[in-house]
Amino acid sequence: MKSSAKSILCLGMLSSSAIAWSAGPSPSNRRGFLQNAKKAAVIIGTASVIGGGVLVENAQAASTLPSGTSKSTSNKNKIYQPLPNSLTGQVHVITGASSGLGLESAKRLAAAGATVVMTTRTAAKADVAKSQVQEYLEERSITNNQDNIYVLTLDMDDLANVRSFPDRYSKLLGSRKIDVLVNNIGTISQSRKVTNDSFEKTFQSNHLAPFLLTANLFPQMNRNGARIVNVASRAHEFAKVIKTGERGLDMDNLNGELSYGFDGWEAYGNTKLENILFTQELQRRANDAGLSWLTVVALHPGVVGTDLWKNTALAKSDKKNSLQSFTSGLFYNNALSNEEGANTQVMLASADISGIGKGRYYDEFGQVVDLAPFARDERKARELWEVSESLSSCKFNVE
Repeated sequence: MKSSAKSILCLGMLSSSAIAWSAGPSPSNRRGFLQNAKKAAVIIGTASVIGGGVLVENAQAASTLPSGTSKSTSNKNKIYQPLPNSLTGQVHVITGASSGLGLESAKRLAAAGATVVMTTRTAAKADVAKSQVQEYLEERSITNNQDNIYVLTLDMDDLANVRSFPDRYSKLLGSRKIDVLVNNIGTISQSRKVTNDSFEKTFQSNHLAPFLLTANLFPQMNRNGARIVNVASRAHEFAKVIKTGERGLDMDNLNGELSYGFDGWEAYGNTKLENILFTQELQRRANDAGLSWLTVVALHPGVVGTDLWKNTALAKSDKKNSLQSFTSGLFYNNALSNEEGANTQVMLASADISGIGKGRYYDEFGQVVDLAPFARDERKARELWEVSESLSSCKFNVE
């Protein structure tokens, strides 16, 4: 079955407006956002083989469905799985793979034969993450890829550690080129924090460090065909210019000095917009340089109950606060599972490259989304690139 860029995953019939972020991250609007999360979790297409992968039954998720729920009309029982051995010989680097979407992606990409390099913040997490992927393979009687699971520590809050990563990768895998880099790691903080590098933590962890990592790994990307998958979010719609109140990236507030926003959502939204603008600018520069081998994409995984939410007031339910208690319960009851939420990034990392739109942004259904003008601002994208080079003390040569 030949795929298309617009509906390569065919995970649903709902539009990208199914999750309503547009009203902003106020407490009252959060209620509507979480209520609408349920609407995004009710319909899944009936496609079989899609772009080198297949929608398969997720027995564990299906067993948790409420009584009376039809399996055929719920996305609680389908995940996108690359075909066995379809990724054999490829190297996939996945950041933030100790839990959540990163760990789930590592499992499924490894099951399809990829050599997976997972990054974790600490060595202790590395051992646990590797064993979880190996157990996943053993449960599926996949024995020929057990030795192709690697873990390297990577601390996005420490730019020196990020700079050392390419050398550590080379010591681990020698001259093997990277076929897929999944910039998955993401964080959010309720209050403004500053790293030892003197940058606001959310900005550094979600944008500046991934920018530096991608720049330093770029020489090690496979020139015969490589892709970079940036996990963004529809939370990019929270980004606004402080002086005007208009939606868009505020270049004067990258470090959150002017405004941090409720529960850190404004700062988080800024970084997710930065992920999207970085994706577009990198693809533009690659195209201008004639690098037809490179495909760069960004995505919104959906409303997923990952560890990211533990750092927000949403997870800190207080019986005295009825709204907080309501939103916390509603979120965790209706959010997508890690298995479901990883669908789009697994697809973008593994599907037939001919069906993936270069520089495009995909939603949780694997469909291309036409972004608003503020999220396609070429001037801001160029300026962000130049500022990122300056702040990270690196020159990102796209060649």
